[in-house]
Amino acid sequence: MSLRLQAFSGVRWTTLATVVTTTTQLLQLVVLARLLAPEAFGLMAMVMVMIGFAQSYADAGISSAIVHRQDITSKQLSSLYWLNIMVGVVIFVILWILTPFIARLFNESQLIALLHAVIIIFLIVPLGKQYEVLLQKNLNFNLLARQEIIAAIISTSLAISCAFVGMGVWSLVIGQISLVLTRTLMLLWVGMQIHRPSIHFCWQDLQGYWQFGLYQVGERNINFLAQRIDQLLIGGILGAQALGYYSFAFNLVSLPQNRINPIVTKVAFPTFAKIQDDIPRLQRGYLSVLKMLTLINAPLLIGMIVLAPMFVPLIFGEQWLPSMVLVQLAAIVSLMRGIGNPVGSLLLARGRADLGFKWNLGLFLFSAPFIYVSALWGDVVTVAATWVLLQVILKLPAYLWLIRPLIGPCGKAYIGATAVPIGLASIMGVIVWLGLSLSSISWLSMLSLIALGGSVYVVILWIAERKMLVDLGDLVLGSRNPLNHKKVSFT
Repeated sequence: MSLRLQAFSGVRWTTLATVVTTTTQLLQLVVLARLLAPEAFGLMAMVMVMIGFAQSYADAGISSAIVHRQDITSKQLSSLYWLNIMVGVVIFVILWILTPFIARLFNESQLIALLHAVIIIFLIVPLGKQYEVLLQKNLNFNLLARQEIIAAIISTSLAISCAFVGMGVWSLVIGQISLVLTRTLMLLWVGMQIHRPSIHFCWQDLQGYWQFGLYQVGERNINFLAQRIDQLLIGGILGAQALGYYSFAFNLVSLPQNRINPIVTKVAFPTFAKIQDDIPRLQRGYLSVLKMLTLINAPLLIGMIVLAPMFVPLIFGEQWLPSMVLVQLAAIVSLMRGIGNPVGSLLLARGRADLGFKWNLGLFLFSAPFIYVSALWGDVVTVAATWVLLQVILKLPAYLWLIRPLIGPCGKAYIGATAVPIGLASIMGVIVWLGLSLSSISWLSMLSLIALGGSVYVVILWIAERKMLVDLGDLVLGSRNPLNHKKVSFT
């Protein structure tokens, strides 16, 4: 099978997994929002902030180098596998020791038991991480998709069941651990048939990987801090309830970005890695990915902005009304972040983790003071509004620092790949808003407006971007010959 056919097949399988996992995640969020108080979501957000920070050190940043390098040996894979295990154990021990200090930082004694339970994932994930990377490298996304679907269904079922029997925030913890454990067991089952690591470890095998890995760890670390500094500060300054409303809003609106973008970016990374020295080809692939993702994300997020006053109380309950404005602001932030998301595939494919590290370090140093002041002098709405402003300001520097050095000058095409989809989705948003102003708050009205928005957007796409609409249909539904539509491809 050709590289392009493999890429299209990977996208379709990842799409299927995303549809199922997003549905289960949304179901879990809806049910748990009805059963749990905002404080429970705030406590779990505190836990996940610390877990996410520690995860930036997982595998020493070297796993992505396995995809980037095309000449890796069996001995090197074995050494890298045992390195993953060692790093996971070290992180587990460090977090166990630091847990009381973390709880004191947030002024929440409940965090001690929660963190001690959740950090077990650092002993579980390394067992299967390398196999996940090897499956990605070989574009075996059908297997990864099946694993994601099974793990999502099991973890969601357990989390909801635990919430129904009154386990509170522990239902979220159990859901998270079961998700990781299920995926790892399945990765081990498949991965042992691909490569069984030998009892071999040699530091010399890691030469050539350390520099890439260190920059990758640094980039992950700083990127996480840059995007989660708001939750750290809100938890420490404004408390668990405020963080509960804030994290609820951002978790809800990030579903499109976190679930839809990987449909393409998971495939784009190994695909781009195979053509990393062909700059014109890489540029065409990147711009196609960017436009495709924006065409999908923009109507979903703009729809959330318009319909938030209706769907927040209807779906999640009156207790979440304070998060309505946060949902609208978070949707704008998510849209801007979604535009920047695909550049990560370029950085890793071209082996420029150093460039990503420097960018995210600058981003953190620039944004952290603004977020701190907004949390100290304002409230969660002020913090979210500050993020909106920062995301808009940083778009031009991101192009100049990251995109142009990687794929060459493409400013006009870059603007077109993002501005045109947002403009088309905004037309849809205005029409839905006019319908909202004439509607009462009811399930029938909400479903009617969603149907209206979807229909309007499809018609607009058919008029303005017919070729892209057909290509999107090929990617999602499959076609006998998706390569007939040459305008959109990864390569």
